[in-house]
Amino acid sequence: MEKRTKKKKPAGRTAAGETPDGCWAGEGSGTVILANGAFPRKGGLPRRLLESAARVVCCDGAADAYRKHTGKEPFAVVGDLDSVKGSFANTVEIPSQETNDLEKAARWCRDNGLGTPVVVGAFGKREDHSIGNVFKALDLGLEIVSECGRFVPVEGTRRIRTWKGAPVSVFAPDPETRMSSSGLEWPLDGVRFRNIHCAVLNRATSDEAVFSANRRVSVFIGIEKRRSIV
Repeated sequence: MEKRTKKKKPAGRTAAGETPDGCWAGEGSGTVILANGAFPRKGGLPRRLLESAARVVCCDGAADAYRKHTGKEPFAVVGDLDSVKGSFANTVEIPSQETNDLEKAARWCRDNGLGTPVVVGAFGKREDHSIGNVFKALDLGLEIVSECGRFVPVEGTRRIRTWKGAPVSVFAPDPETRMSSSGLEWPLDGVRFRNIHCAVLNRATSDEAVFSANRRVSVFIGIEKRRSIV
C-alpha cells in the first residue's frame, strides 16, 4: 500500500477564516505606540520594534523618554498632556478622563489611517497601570510586546508563531469563553473559564500554535532568549 505523506502548508499561508500572525511593526501599519512605562532596553524586542518602526506615536510623557533615549522625534504625542515636559511639533491634546492615554493614542492612529499599531513600553512602573494596559489593549484589539513576550488578542481563529517549549498563558475576562487549540502541551478544548487566570502556565509544542475563541482573549507567548519570533 502506498504510503501517504501529509502535505505541509506553505509558509505564510493561513486556513480560511484564520487571522494571520502579522500584528508587528513592519508587517502591517508600521506604527508603534510607546506607552509611558519603563523605556525599552537596548537589544530587547520592544526596542528593536521602536527602532524599525515607520512611525512612533508616544503616549504623553513617553515622548520625553523617546527623545532622550533615541535622539529622535515622535511622529505624534497623544494624550491629556499632563506629564509631557518638552515641546514637540505634533501634539494632540485629548483631555477626556474617561479613558487612558493608550486608548487615546490607539484611536487617534485609527482615525488618521495609521492602521492597527503594536504597543511597547506598557510595563515597568506602576503595576496597576501595567495590568490596566493589558486589558485596555485587549479591548482595543492591540498587541503588546514586552521584554518577556507578546500579549496577542485572539477572537475567532488565529495562528501564532512561537517555538517549542515557549510559555503560553491565556487570559479570558468573559466566563462564557470557549476555546480550542492545537500546538499546546495542554489543549484548551473544553476548558471552562471560571476565572480570568485558569488557563495560564501552558507550553507550546512546536513553532506555531492555533487558537480559536468565541470571545476575545489575551494570549501571552514568551520570547525565546536565543532568537526573536518576529
